[in-house]
Amino acid sequence: MGAESSDDDLAVAERLWALTELPGPAREAREAAWGLAGFGLAYTALMGLMLGGEAAGGAAIQFLFSWLLALVAGGFTRGASGVRILALTLALAQAVVGWQTHPLDVPFAQWIVAVLYSLGASIVIVYQLTRPEAKHWFDIQP
Repeated sequence: MGAESSDDDLAVAERLWALTELPGPAREAREAAWGLAGFGLAYTALMGLMLGGEAAGGAAIQFLFSWLLALVAGGFTRGASGVRILALTLALAQAVVGWQTHPLDVPFAQWIVAVLYSLGASIVIVYQLTRPEAKHWFDIQP
């Protein structure tokens, strides 16, 4: 027996790989969640450096759900419908909290940029996770 693989072995491996590979919408939602969390981290750090601790604290609250969402998005696996529901809930919570939180120490221009980014990314995440390909991969029946 050598280390050679037959065409049948290769076909089985490809089918198994297809079962574990994230479909486009789920992958895009995960990447958007990670991007949102990274933006929130950079925004919080910049507010702290430019405006002090109060502004950084407010910015951290504004992006709290994005960091939780990034952790959950790391757990996207086939058939994990509960993870999908949690990600949808956190994305919606991020949109609401991002919009409703306006730290007094943060100027309006910086705040509105953060709000628009937060809303846009949250909408993309919700849209991608509700697409048929993502629902099917997470085993959501129509």
